[in-house]
Amino acid sequence: MKFSTLLERARQYSASTFSARRVDGSDHQVTFPTLLDEVETLATRLTQAGVRPGMQIGLQVGNGYEHVLWDLAAIRLGVLIHAVPEELTSEKLAALMQRHDTALWVCENPDALPGHPYRCNIADTWTDRPIIVDIEAGVVDDPDLYTKVYSSGSSGYLKGLSISRLGTEALVADFIGDFALDSRDSHLIFLPLSNYQQRLSVYGCLWAGASLRVVRHTSVFQELGAFKPSFIVAPPAIYENIFHVHGRGSHPAEKLGLFLGGNIRFMITGMAPIRTELLRAYNELGFQLLEAYGVTETGMIAWNTPAVHRAGSVGRPIHPEHLHFTDEAEVVIRRPFPLAKGYFESTGSDGTQTFLTDGTIATGDVGSLDADGFLYLKGRKKEIILTSGGAKFHPEELERKLTGFSWIRHAIVLQSKRAHEVVAILVASDAAEVPDSDVVDEAIRSLNRSLPGYMHIARKVVTQTAPTMDNGMLTRNLKYDRKGIYRHFQEEIEGVKAWA
Repeated sequence: MKFSTLLERARQYSASTFSARRVDGSDHQVTFPTLLDEVETLATRLTQAGVRPGMQIGLQVGNGYEHVLWDLAAIRLGVLIHAVPEELTSEKLAALMQRHDTALWVCENPDALPGHPYRCNIADTWTDRPIIVDIEAGVVDDPDLYTKVYSSGSSGYLKGLSISRLGTEALVADFIGDFALDSRDSHLIFLPLSNYQQRLSVYGCLWAGASLRVVRHTSVFQELGAFKPSFIVAPPAIYENIFHVHGRGSHPAEKLGLFLGGNIRFMITGMAPIRTELLRAYNELGFQLLEAYGVTETGMIAWNTPAVHRAGSVGRPIHPEHLHFTDEAEVVIRRPFPLAKGYFESTGSDGTQTFLTDGTIATGDVGSLDADGFLYLKGRKKEIILTSGGAKFHPEELERKLTGFSWIRHAIVLQSKRAHEVVAILVASDAAEVPDSDVVDEAIRSLNRSLPGYMHIARKVVTQTAPTMDNGMLTRNLKYDRKGIYRHFQEEIEGVKAWA
């Protein structure tokens, strides 16, 4: 994939479509050529307003038609999009604006940046109202700096990443090739476009001619059956919810197929650990659910593909020669064109601990390869639990064992701060399926007997409160926010009766 020819190539797919809701609430579906005509119109307006190649445009817009339109217009003009998460408050956006030399800010929230002279309401995409640009804004002189994005990863706070043009092109090309993407495919995007992974999917679809639809995450379950995608990308929580409702009881394959739209060729998951049992359950019903692994700093590292896959692993390394391990088994990447060039905003020593002086990028994940070259992850290096006796283990190891119980939908293992005990937060699949407390206690005791002493679960919290972004237990990337989960259950974690 090459940005220099992306739009020209996409125009050749006259039957491929793009659809999304506009900011006024109307739903629009257009062919790729029509979309690119609209891109050209917006690019012309921006040029007339004084936008020049290398300038930066800030974009705080939710998933919708306009987000894609502005992104592609920026490609057309050689402009950098500075993509800001939709949920960032007006106060934080104003502070961010002061730190960056941006020619224009495009916002969906009409109350964002009040009185700012170089602000465009996203609704004005469709009006004749003049776009006022800071024509004195600086120009970035790095031809490989493509865009600026933010990632919370597992840290819980936003880190600004400078994204490489060459790294993006290489990653999109790898995906198209390994998953045999073509114009017969269709893709539903519902995770935030401010998360760079989703923009990569847009570029891949445009290059391969795959039709795509962009929606908000709140409507994904309604959209699956209506749009009938051939592939989707989602965190484990989405697949857990779908299977819980449609993958059990009588005729599960038929129910799943109907819910997913009847056209699914493969599904990709990542961003957080997934139960191996769930992967196998989907696959046994005829639906390929494939786990992949990557971080925004490096790009995708490994993935299972329709042709080569192994449940429980995150797949084979896309480029084995790029993958290395430290003495502590941390996954580190050394590649000619990583996805990110570095942080432009971070906290503390993030930059030096991630982008190392020898050109290696540390992922923070601990893993190993099996004899057949499949990569297995044990957990996050910084989330290792250190027991009072000095032993260390990864909470994900224990979480995977706990989710082997059919009645456990989510398991989050934490450590109490008062007594430094191992605590398991167990989210029940269904109230009707939760065994009696004596049975639950015996199940945990039985599991403990199979574990080394330092991993023994001393306390448990059984709940039906599933982690969500709204309750602060999932990050914006739909990963477990362990600090948020601790805050939510702090009283129970520190006060539940321990077993003798």
